[in-house]
Amino acid sequence: MVRDDIESAAKCYDEVHSSWSNLEKIVRGNEFSIFLSHSFRNRNVVEIGLGDGIFTEMLATQFNKVYAVDASTTVLEKVKERLSKYSNIVYIKSFVENLVMEESIDNIIMSHILEHVDDPVRALENVRNLCHSDTIVYLSVPNAMSIHRQVGVKMGLLEKLNSLNEVDVKLGHKRVYYPEELKSDVLKAGFQIIEFGGSMLKPLTNKQIEDTWSNEMIRGFIEVGKDYPELCGDIYIVAKKGD
Repeated sequence: MVRDDIESAAKCYDEVHSSWSNLEKIVRGNEFSIFLSHSFRNRNVVEIGLGDGIFTEMLATQFNKVYAVDASTTVLEKVKERLSKYSNIVYIKSFVENLVMEESIDNIIMSHILEHVDDPVRALENVRNLCHSDTIVYLSVPNAMSIHRQVGVKMGLLEKLNSLNEVDVKLGHKRVYYPEELKSDVLKAGFQIIEFGGSMLKPLTNKQIEDTWSNEMIRGFIEVGKDYPELCGDIYIVAKKGD
């Protein structure tokens, strides 16, 4: 993705996600709990792709040093301004494919990044170069098999389960992952998969859920999603550097 495309997608991110703030916080909080259950706390962490900085702030409260990496100047400036009270965050402007770290990295989190890059395996191979043998890597992406996408196909709103919808295009998505496709890319890049899962069973769009569901309903569908990971709105993998 070229610079102009990245900045355009970054500006659309605020527009599209502004009305999902409560849902985003609950779902991201669940993702963060999964990541923490595997991570090395009180060490360092690299977050690649900052979005609205929800994860960045949570990371700053749990890790000694946070390397906050994004290719967008717009994103970096907004997150840096919002999280100015945290002195343990180091901001880095870089594409994931080009990222080089001088310090040994203990934890890496990439939430909703692989759907944006031109070559996911190449990106993951570079991430693997940042890892030592015990580094924990957390990856999450939108799931083509999500219930709301399956309904969308039946309604004629999507041609295929992995078709890009209007929101996907606005946010600069290049793909929506099938579960086996995500696993394949991670393995091709030389990682060992520690855990695969889904973050929330999602029968409706984010906007519909935000407008009509209570927090208890959202949390209930997060819990049910643990039993049906391949049908969740998002899927994740926890991985380590393979042999």
